[in-house]
Amino acid sequence: MKKLSIIVPVYNEHKTLRTILDKLINLKLYSNISKEIIIIDDCSTDGSIEIIKSFEIYEFVKTIYKKKNKGKGDSQKIAKNYVSGDFIIIQDADLEYDPEDINKLLKIALNENKEFVIGYRNMKTSISHPYFFFREFAVNLLTFLMNTLYNTSIKDSACCYRLFDKNLWLDIDGNADQFEYDFSIICQAIKKTKNIGQCSVFYESRTYKDGKKCTWDVGLHAFKRIILDRFN
Repeated sequence: MKKLSIIVPVYNEHKTLRTILDKLINLKLYSNISKEIIIIDDCSTDGSIEIIKSFEIYEFVKTIYKKKNKGKGDSQKIAKNYVSGDFIIIQDADLEYDPEDINKLLKIALNENKEFVIGYRNMKTSISHPYFFFREFAVNLLTFLMNTLYNTSIKDSACCYRLFDKNLWLDIDGNADQFEYDFSIICQAIKKTKNIGQCSVFYESRTYKDGKKCTWDVGLHAFKRIILDRFN
């Protein structure tokens, strides 16, 4: 039986963490694939650690507690030492993405024999904030840059739903420790394979009041990372 490893980086997400972990625990995967959930806490200080510990009763849940906050990218690097699945996906600890969509990516990977599957979002939002005003333009620009430099046709370079074949996941070595690591692993993946699947995914952006952490400078780091990884 094949297995999916779900990596959950966490940093101060007590408002949504229990809900997202409950959803992952109860998620029935396509084609009866089994799962493991690897939760990496990035030195949270808001009670997230206590929530994570309450899920250690499940034998398919692995927990790692970092002693120093080093970023989402660093957490994913650490998770490489713990994955045992045939496929790997990253699940953010907020509720911007719907775990049910994991099955959409998994189905493409299995039925179409894809090594890498990435989602794409509807970026429209009614949230009134300068960041969201420029976000759609920035994502389109970054996606155009990625497709031009890497000769591919990714629809959404900033989508956080990305599913990897285990061999590809272990073969890529993402750069950086913060959010730009997400762009780096996409760049590294599409350098190694053009066997890529894509599908639309649910996306509902939260506000900064609700705990959103991305800021405008993420786009600058992503721009840098796309260029550097192309020639590295």
